[in-house]
Amino acid sequence: MPLDFITINGLAILVVAIAAFVGVYYVLKVMKYLIVNSVVGLILLFISNFVIGILDMGFSVDINWVSIMICALGGIPGVIIVILLGFLGVPLVPV
Repeated sequence: MPLDFITINGLAILVVAIAAFVGVYYVLKVMKYLIVNSVVGLILLFISNFVIGILDMGFSVDINWVSIMICALGGIPGVIIVILLGFLGVPLVPV
């Protein structure tokens, strides 16, 4: 009888450990995508600000925490949105 109880507990622990491993694997897989997307968005924000400043296009892209968060969360589409808002003259002012 005690051997059956230990075996059931061991099997339950094994199932929970496998489920935790699979869960952590998928979370890290998604996090890797989000981290790469954020880094690419931020690099493109700074490069676009530099290029717009050098070419003197008549508008500027303000770099503050609002534009950084948009680019970090949105990646390349976030950079495009920030550039379009800068072109249209919409200020991204922190509240």
